[in-house]
Parts: sequence; C-alpha cells; structure tokens
Amino acid sequence: MTSSSFLSDPGAPVVTDASVIINLVATGTAPEIINAFPNRFLATTNVRRELLEGRGRGHGSWEGLEALIVDGSIKPVELQRSDEPVYRSLVEGEARETLDDGEAATIAYAVGRGAVALIDECKARRICAERFRELRLASTADVLLHGLVRDGLGVARQRDAIFRALRDAKMQVVPPDRMQELVRRIGLVRAAACTSLPEWVRTMAGG
Repeated sequence: MTSSSFLSDPGAPVVTDASVIINLVATGTAPEIINAFPNRFLATTNVRRELLEGRGRGHGSWEGLEALIVDGSIKPVELQRSDEPVYRSLVEGEARETLDDGEAATIAYAVGRGAVALIDECKARRICAERFRELRLASTADVLLHGLVRDGLGVARQRDAIFRALRDAKMQVVPPDRMQELVRRIGLVRAAACTSLPEWVRTMAGG
C-alpha cells in the first residue's frame, strides 16, 4: 500500500468507499470537491447497495450518491469476473481478516485497475498495507485538505466543508499525519466542537 497524491497520476481512477461518500455528501459541496480533481471518481454497485440499505435507517447518503451519479461527478461500476479472487479473499475467512461488502469491492476494483482506493476505515487500511502493498490509498481527509479543493472552493468554504464532514457525518478516521493540518484548517474552536475527533484533540483545542 502506498500513500497517494492524486496529482502523482491525474489519470488514475479513484474508487470511493461508502464512508467517504457519506463524508463528502455531508459537506454540502460534494460535486465541487470531486470535480476539482482531474481524476475520474467511481463507486461500485456494492457501495451503492450498502448506502441504499442505510437509507432505511435514516441516512440520506444514498440520495446524495445518486445525485452525484446523475450529474456525472461519480461513475457507477461493477466488479468483473477478474476481480473475484481479491474480493473473495476480503469477505471470506476470520472476522479479523475480512471486510464488509462495500470495502471489499472498493479494494478489489482498485487493485484490478491500478486505481486509487479512497477508503477510511482503519481495519481496511491495515489489510491493504499487509496484502496489497502496491495499492494507492487515500482518505477523506486527503481529499478535503487537498490544494485543488482549496483552489476550487476558496479557503472559507473548504474550512466549512471539512467542519461539516466532521460534525454532520461524524468523520472519525483522520490519518495521524493529517490531524494537525486538519485542526489548523478548521480552527481550534470548531475542532473542540467535533465529537468525531479524538478526545485528546478536542481537549487540546478547547484549551
């Protein structure tokens, strides 16, 4: 697994997991964020199904994803027969070494095409680091903090987008190397109000 800058390969597709879509939809500016990048953003049928199932629990991210598909910001894709070995290896076996359907599909599709897997969950990222060392991996934080998003939204709206993802989507996974920058971007007062951030960060931010 390698850390990915989108600019290192602007032609690489970016495969988005459900949790990332939830975070992006919560920003209120998802189309602008996605279209700030030259890369093509994709979502598997498995992720669409996962978000549709969450619709019955009061989550609105399925509608958000469908709107992004309709406006062309995200392209829906399906796993192919060639993706099955990687996919099966991620959903079959002991619980510690398996992932849910959407995460497994996101990783399998990315591995099969040399794409960037846009995924947040710590367990999924650990498994990628252990099994797929050539896979390029990025997180919601990598997207929201990117200079292209700052240029596209402006500093104030980028700050608002990050805050909404943390507050409204309860974005919990921020890579340690991005935490300081994230807190700096949104400011200490807002960071202290984000219950999704670790307690030590909120305590530090709250003084």
